[in-house]
Amino acid sequence: MKARIISIIDSKTIKVSSSIYKKHDKYGKYITINKNYLVETDGKNVEIGQEVELVSSRPISKKKKWKIK
Repeated sequence: MKARIISIIDSKTIKVSSSIYKKHDKYGKYITINKNYLVETDGKNVEIGQEVELVSSRPISKKKKWKIK
């Protein structure tokens, strides 16, 4: 999954936003759905606005279940 970094929480955690552009089933209007995730960085150097690839992993904490590929 590709996502964009929206904030850096600490040295190991970032918040990313993934967006999906799809057609509404009933009304036919195109809508954008955004979903935010907490991601483990594994010490990688990242910046706000950078696009990253995410990989599902075992639960690291209550809300962190993703890592950077």
